[in-house]
Amino acid sequence: MTEMYYLLTFLLTITSLRIVLADFTIYIGKTNDITDVGVTYSSTQLQVHDHAPLSCSDMGHVVSISASTNNDASKGRWACDGCSAKAVRDWDISRYEIYNRKDAIGHSTDHPFPVFNIATGAVTLYRTENGHYDMRDIHNGFLGTCSRPAHPQELDCWQLISATFLTHVFTCTSDLVPNKGLWIPE
Repeated sequence: MTEMYYLLTFLLTITSLRIVLADFTIYIGKTNDITDVGVTYSSTQLQVHDHAPLSCSDMGHVVSISASTNNDASKGRWACDGCSAKAVRDWDISRYEIYNRKDAIGHSTDHPFPVFNIATGAVTLYRTENGHYDMRDIHNGFLGTCSRPAHPQELDCWQLISATFLTHVFTCTSDLVPNKGLWIPE
């Protein structure tokens, strides 16, 4: 009887344990920096946040990651199949890849770091049959899942000499956590 009690206690303990997964969000935006009267420069950038919805003050305190110029994130930045000239909320994304090696952020500094708490080489989102996304590492190991919001948050944030327009593109669940180095102190 005691053995059965311990077995039952063990089984209940095992079934009640769950791996704690973190949620994070991915926003994509365009920043227009006014460098001279009538002249603007626009870049498409990715931001990873540990929450949603955002405010404009959140946007200014995180490192932005530029898009790859040749749609290849194997050496840095991010790449996407289905990202087009349309509004971000209308993109038909089939693959979204983020470079995530140890030198992903600040690679030209003495203290580079990956986008997430674990350097996985890459974090790639692949659209699945049900419209969600599987998150995979560089060796195709499963990292988590993501989904596109039905009604994405869009922000239009003005700063002293620039304006950034951000759109919530993905909400993800994974054991990956955005690296604390992404946040810029006030």
